[in-house]
Amino acid sequence: MPNDPSTAAIAHLRGEFTCAAMETGFLHAQARTILRDLRRALTLCSLFYIIFSVSDVLALGLPGAIPSLLARCAVPVLAYVGLRYARRADAPVTAAYRVASAFTSLGMFTYMIVAWRRPADALLHGTSIGLMAVVVLIFIPNRLRTAIAIALGASLSFIALAWYEHLESTRRLVSMTMLILFANAFGAVAAIRHARLWREQYRTQQVLTNLSIRDPLTGCYNRRHLNAALLDGEIARARRYGLDLSLIMCDLDGFKAINDTYGHHAGDELLRCFGHLLQALTRDAVDTVVRYGGEEFLIILPETQLDGAVELAERIRTAFAARRVDCGDAVLATTASFGVVGVDFGAGAAVTPQALIAVADELMYDAKRAGRNRVCARQLAPSIGRAA
Repeated sequence: MPNDPSTAAIAHLRGEFTCAAMETGFLHAQARTILRDLRRALTLCSLFYIIFSVSDVLALGLPGAIPSLLARCAVPVLAYVGLRYARRADAPVTAAYRVASAFTSLGMFTYMIVAWRRPADALLHGTSIGLMAVVVLIFIPNRLRTAIAIALGASLSFIALAWYEHLESTRRLVSMTMLILFANAFGAVAAIRHARLWREQYRTQQVLTNLSIRDPLTGCYNRRHLNAALLDGEIARARRYGLDLSLIMCDLDGFKAINDTYGHHAGDELLRCFGHLLQALTRDAVDTVVRYGGEEFLIILPETQLDGAVELAERIRTAFAARRVDCGDAVLATTASFGVVGVDFGAGAAVTPQALIAVADELMYDAKRAGRNRVCARQLAPSIGRAA
């Protein structure tokens, strides 16, 4: 089935959809959740980061702890500014990930200042770095590879600092190094698992949604989806911005005779072929193809003038007339008739969805009466379908 989300694969190591469009759709759908989780994570991390400044004062005294305190205070300031930026950004998820990267990088960097100011507490700092790595990888929403780079980079930098200072025994430094690396590995594995589970849940939801709004035979949208304000929404958008809107009603010629002669399986193959052709020749994520009835299909063309819609209908008509469908021992071929209607909402047109479909349907039957395998078109008058 075209546009079938069940076929979307998830990368094993990145924990993201391999299809860029699917990943973009996932992030768009989860934007509010990502922003909410980021706000909670940054708030809690900033709070704990400031609270632990007490240990700096106890270890260094107030005057000696001032550089560490200033470094710690930079973290909640960045969190506040970053969250305001993410909420107002046009691309909230991209902004949220940038804020998460900046916050975690600054948090790790400022902790290096704390560790450098308190070299005698190397083992305590090592425990903290391990915990911070897990928080960066699991608790703060971010792209997985970015989080791994930040957590592992900071961990390795601290390990290098601890070995350079060498205030602990070699045995303890080796143990601390292994624990920090284990924390990074554990956090990375858990983060990958969480990312995959989150996307698998989204994929399942998309499959269920697809089953409810798409025709299982052709992969086109079904009439239920059309009736659920699909066309109303396109008309409302075209009216709001003064855009053109066109509709194409298509019907296979002689379909009943093919069904009677070759059986319903042959008819299904023809319908599937025609539906796939319509989706291949229309604009992905812009135009909408609907299986309107048994062998009737409706194409909604936003921001398309009548001439452009007629040109598309002719391309579909010519391509389908030349198409041959193998069905067992038979090779099937037929044609289709098209009714095309265009509306210019910039001219103040006021139409109802029912009136628009009725005109397209009437034009399609005009094409059949005129000999089939042809296109009949009309520009809709501004007043047709106007409510009383």
